[in-house]
Amino acid sequence: MNPSIQTLFRTLHEDGIGYFLLTDFESEFRSGDIDLFVAPNSKDEFENKLRTLGWFKRKEPSYHTNHHFYYSPHSDLYLDVKYSLTFANGTEHCYTYFNPNQALSAAVINASGICRPSGIAAILLYAAHLAYKERGRVEEKHRVYLRQYIDIYQSELPDQCSETVAGLLKWLSHEFPNNMDQLKTLLQPYFSQQRFKMVRTTKFKRYGYGMKVLFLGTDGAGKSTLIESVEQKLKLKTNKLYLGMGENGWTSSWVKSLYNQRLRPKVVDKAFSFLKSFVVLPAELLLRQVPIKLRARYSVVLIDRVPGAYILDKSFGKSLLYRSILPTPDLVFFLYASPEVLVQRKPEENTLERSKIDLEKFRKVAEVVSAGRYISIDTSSISVSEATDSIISEIYKSSKVYDNLLTTQFN
Repeated sequence: MNPSIQTLFRTLHEDGIGYFLLTDFESEFRSGDIDLFVAPNSKDEFENKLRTLGWFKRKEPSYHTNHHFYYSPHSDLYLDVKYSLTFANGTEHCYTYFNPNQALSAAVINASGICRPSGIAAILLYAAHLAYKERGRVEEKHRVYLRQYIDIYQSELPDQCSETVAGLLKWLSHEFPNNMDQLKTLLQPYFSQQRFKMVRTTKFKRYGYGMKVLFLGTDGAGKSTLIESVEQKLKLKTNKLYLGMGENGWTSSWVKSLYNQRLRPKVVDKAFSFLKSFVVLPAELLLRQVPIKLRARYSVVLIDRVPGAYILDKSFGKSLLYRSILPTPDLVFFLYASPEVLVQRKPEENTLERSKIDLEKFRKVAEVVSAGRYISIDTSSISVSEATDSIISEIYKSSKVYDNLLTTQFN
């Protein structure tokens, strides 16, 4: 378990803050988050402890009003916390567990030293996640988990709940993943229904960029691999934006074909090239940004390349145009390797001489777009995992994360 998570739970135990896991009761932590229930009367104390331990709250409002998301730069998991055992069911209704205090007092410590609800509460609360669909689409893994919890917590189940458990087993065997009404009927004696909106009905204002991280480098430097790795490991929301001129990523094959078209005679092609440079490609790059910018206010935008040749163009007009339409990055990573390594990685695309030229070109691009504040990473000297950790560390060091995505103002 991550030391940051260990410290958190040790602190909760030492200070007597009531809590337990809401899913993943055996602390396998296979997903990117930890679902917790914290006693409502411990909310202020819990958040004060989080703040003291260096945790932050997500600025973006949650879709469900009873979910609160907390992040730490030192943890590879984030917290999804509820302060009531209430589950939204659609936009108009919710269901609340009858015995939250009893569930807290009966909580037990699992093998990882973390509190989980005792047998029947664990089974009912996990089933509620499925029945009321706060967790999204029901998948086969949910059947496996619910069946597993019923099996391993058998010794903790009271006799009076045997009929409910038998009904859950029957539903898992014959109805899953359909007939949610049957599952709700089985849970009805343990949950009270209320007509109350727990879903935010107004659209969040997501227009803009939360934080922009640009990756530059030659073919074979590892840009695509590292972007994918950072996207998977970074627990903040991410969006990817491709601003290169390669084979993929164009808004349409027609625009790509138009841009690559060559005309004769040369004088006509020269005029056509002017049109492509000042109209076609700028319009293409702007169109690529539109769907990202409409939803990225609370996201880290991972930008793959920029058209470096145009940024470095010595004619003032062209360079100014492209620098004005391209997003100004908050962080720039220049990924490189020795020319010999680049040729080995992509021998069909690189030559030694071309690699040397491209290395110098992209270093200059990084210098220009970052105003000299780019971060170099030699991808031939460290592993993908090490490079990913280094990039994520730099992201968390940036003030933009705390200006736009996270906050210490919990309440």
